[in-house]
Amino acid sequence: MSTNLPGSTPTPEIINKVPAGRGEPWEQVKEMPPTLPFSWSNAWKVIGPGFILLSLSIGSGEWLMGPASVLSYGPFVLWIVTIGILTQAAFNLMCIRYTLYTGEPVMVGFSRLAPGKGLWTPIWIFISFISIGPGWAAGSATALAAIFLRRMPETADKPIVLGTGLVLFLSVVFILMFGGKIEQWLEKINKWIVYFIFGSLLVLVILFAPFSKWVEVAAGFFQFGRIPTGKVDWFLLAGLAGYAGAGGILNMGITNWYRDKGYGMGSVVGYIPSLVGGKQVHVAPVGKIPPMNETTIQRFKDWWRYTIIDQIGVWTVGAFLGMFFCVLLAYAIVPGGTKLDGWAAAAHQAAGVGKVLGGLGWLWVLVLGFWVLYGSQLSNSESFVRQTTDLLWNTSPWARENLSKNDIRRLYYGILILFTIWSIFLVFRGSPLFLVAFMANAANLAFTVGGIQLLFLDRLLPKELKTPLWTKLAIVVMILFYGTFTFIGFGTKFFGLKL
Repeated sequence: MSTNLPGSTPTPEIINKVPAGRGEPWEQVKEMPPTLPFSWSNAWKVIGPGFILLSLSIGSGEWLMGPASVLSYGPFVLWIVTIGILTQAAFNLMCIRYTLYTGEPVMVGFSRLAPGKGLWTPIWIFISFISIGPGWAAGSATALAAIFLRRMPETADKPIVLGTGLVLFLSVVFILMFGGKIEQWLEKINKWIVYFIFGSLLVLVILFAPFSKWVEVAAGFFQFGRIPTGKVDWFLLAGLAGYAGAGGILNMGITNWYRDKGYGMGSVVGYIPSLVGGKQVHVAPVGKIPPMNETTIQRFKDWWRYTIIDQIGVWTVGAFLGMFFCVLLAYAIVPGGTKLDGWAAAAHQAAGVGKVLGGLGWLWVLVLGFWVLYGSQLSNSESFVRQTTDLLWNTSPWARENLSKNDIRRLYYGILILFTIWSIFLVFRGSPLFLVAFMANAANLAFTVGGIQLLFLDRLLPKELKTPLWTKLAIVVMILFYGTFTFIGFGTKFFGLKL
């Protein structure tokens, strides 16, 4: 059989048996939808998910975990960030490759691996559950509370910070309910957040960071293998590894956004609409694959060019710059040894700037810290709910047909309500930095398990679309790297491990 496009010559199909995974077989369609012809102007129209991921990447890892680690031990610990971001870039690309071919988010693909969805669906729901919470809202609340109080929040101000964090989290839920096609709404919001954050950080580091600090912090990204001596908070450093780029299931969430953006086979699968004002949209319960022929291979390459720009040009470069600027600002203006914890976690940088620029500078950096963390809460919350929804929609006929009556909005917003209740409970259970550090350590677990599964998932793709060897080697490095930090982080914090 051959595939014929209007005005073109027949292209013979490539006979290539694709290994069958567990679960319902993919549905075969006529062809992979084309993308716009490649140009830099078209690239601006096609890319977008990388901005969503970048917005949540420039969050707690950059504004809290990175500065907290460097102020405690020195810039040399930033080599952890280098390995984290580079291996995560390979991880993202390998996840996206699966979605471009099948239209399925990568977590759904994981459920196709032996022994099947009966094991992997609950495991990934659990990992997602412990990986996301209100930590970013609690962190941004410390900055917003400082604006209200006109000073650094103290322990006695805990009720104000908690109340502010609760209001901020509920505002995230409100935004997600009215978002139309949610991916488009997040993309628009996060582009402006990214512009504001990077513009502000660039001006601030030029004003406050001497050249020697630039060199010292930049060098820290390449001091591989150097570790602190003496009493070390391994839970903090493991959290730095987990949130060096995005963070575990948040990286996997990029495939849900690519699906909803319409990349590759995602455009024929459907997307999740908003609860209020969004029309009911049919979302296929199973992935759809094109015939393997020269047309499919070429269109896959066309989509892949835009993917590389989105993930390498936007996300990877942006993640490095975001960590560099945030750490540089803190290292230049916050005294060494300062603990960025407690109820003023996100306000220390503002205090340092305020000493020089006065009240206006203090307010500027507080607003910056607020948006860094609030934008992360928005994207992270949506990522958790979206991935859990897609996982249940694709793997559970009961959830799809009985629980949601074949309307994915009911499932999505039902999970959002449960997530809201869980997050409200967590708001009152610990300091902002501890909540963020715990979720970052859970990200290490997600990378370890997800990395192993990706190597097996790649076997389900046709040989023409399989992942290059260099990417697989990067994933092996990721498994060893994050597996080690999973063991060290949780072991030292909860199981009495001594190093």
